[in-house]
Amino acid sequence: MQNHLEEFVRQFKWALSSRQVFEWQKMTRPENLTDIQRAARFFYLQHHAFAGKVTGQTFGTASTGPAINLLRIEENLSAAWQRLSGTYVEHLPWLECAERYDRAHTFHYMDPPYWSDTALPVR
Repeated sequence: MQNHLEEFVRQFKWALSSRQVFEWQKMTRPENLTDIQRAARFFYLQHHAFAGKVTGQTFGTASTGPAINLLRIEENLSAAWQRLSGTYVEHLPWLECAERYDRAHTFHYMDPPYWSDTALPVR
């Protein structure tokens, strides 16, 4: 997306939040899509799936309307980028991350494993 944001956003022009579109996207084989289409498919499924699950996805609904406004994708991505622009994002084991960055002036949030949820794998 970093290099093709406009094309990524264009994938959602005229798109709707729909259970049927969600099911069609799930049935679409990613290997038959371009990189941009594959990214858009992943984004659509993640934002419409109950609990943001990557596997075993079901369409998430609410009585207040869809959680994502497909007209504001670029604006929402820009806001997320701005929030993260002054941070470091690491993909390390928690202890290695803490040892590397722990200082008197740092704040860490390490999302713990979800022990009681059998639907989510624990690593």
